[in-house]
Amino acid sequence: MNARTLSSLLGLILAAFISHAVEPLRLAPQRSSPFDLEITGLASSDTTNGFVTRAQLLTLPLVTATNHLDPALKTSAIYRGIPLAQLAQFLPVIPDSDVVFAVCTDGYSAHFTRDYLEAFSPLLILEINGQGPEAWGRSLASGVDLAPFYIQSAAFTPRPDRTVAGLQEGLIYPYAVARIHFTTATRTLDLLAPPPDAPDLARDGFTLARRDCLSCHGHRDFGGMQSNRPWLLLRTWASNTNYFRRYVVKPKSVQPASRMPGFTHYNDEALDALQAYFKSWKPGK
Repeated sequence: MNARTLSSLLGLILAAFISHAVEPLRLAPQRSSPFDLEITGLASSDTTNGFVTRAQLLTLPLVTATNHLDPALKTSAIYRGIPLAQLAQFLPVIPDSDVVFAVCTDGYSAHFTRDYLEAFSPLLILEINGQGPEAWGRSLASGVDLAPFYIQSAAFTPRPDRTVAGLQEGLIYPYAVARIHFTTATRTLDLLAPPPDAPDLARDGFTLARRDCLSCHGHRDFGGMQSNRPWLLLRTWASNTNYFRRYVVKPKSVQPASRMPGFTHYNDEALDALQAYFKSWKPGK
């Protein structure tokens, strides 16, 4: 175990220890500042969803971690923030939530499963290099503002057992995050699962779809709304092999106005898996 990993681990242990002595933060019914964080999802019975200020978040036991190459800033960065896996302990929400959605100002919505949180310890970042969100600027990868909140891991190495169709799992690092939604797989991801008798190819496609599609193509009340093309529409498109595969790899070739980035790294096996999944999935489970 290297020094950086040990430092992060000790920080997480300290945060977990201190959390027992911290009263849950009170949620306000309305946003008072662009830098307030909206909290939604599984609220306890005696409270409602609402907003928590950045000043309140700064009172929590925070962790400092260094990322030697931040993909949005294209340089090293020192983060200070609260481990996303610990955040629910300080909020009036049900603590056994096993899926967390980070909803961004542009409708993009990244989700974190419990196993990802445990493996990579992403932080809800409050400061970067000692500065608050007013100074963060824009992502050099997309041109989108990093503020009001950014979620990132200090270190990431794809897990070999999560490689599907030759494609490794990717780093999850949403920025311009305005809302955190606490929920469960039963209420969300499980609704997208293929039927029990689906072939392994479709199950691989389900893994790829959750990774690469759900952030922009939502279903019901979860997932991304950025594309305005819901999960059900992807199922319809999957019935047309030529259209579907061209849309995934080079979307502007079939819809010139599309804002979707082309998934040019998808090989034939990955495209077969993704199409098999959407063909097999049955809505309304």
